Amino acid sequence: MPPQLAGTLEALGAESTPELFDGFPRTLGGSLSDLVRMRRDAEERIDLSHATVPELRAALEERLPGAGTTVLVAWPAERVAARLPVALLLQSIDDLWYPAMDDLVVVTHGPELTVVVLDHEEQLTCTRIRP
Repeated sequence: MPPQLAGTLEALGAESTPELFDGFPRTLGGSLSDLVRMRRDAEERIDLSHATVPELRAALEERLPGAGTTVLVAWPAERVAARLPVALLLQSIDDLWYPAMDDLVVVTHGPELTVVVLDHEEQLTCTRIRP
């Protein structure tokens, strides 16, 4: 987990409540085990172990909706979730995800649900769930 995650989210003005995390598994289909399946069956898998922060931002930006869109961001191991505008997530990614330490899940809504995971092994997976 990023050090002082709660303080970081508060400083960013992110909405973060226990209810947001409680709703996170339902968003995925009902349980956190759905996340394991989504990652296993991901459409894309990218190794970011040698990526710079600008390269990480570019990889995320390519897979997320426009900068003004709000997404659900979760740290499953910490049972924390927050809502953030994409632009703020991209700007603050090096404060919100610590490679080799934690998994960060980003869920977008729209015509299709998109689940992007940055894991502790520095792999990005992307799964789109079409209605």
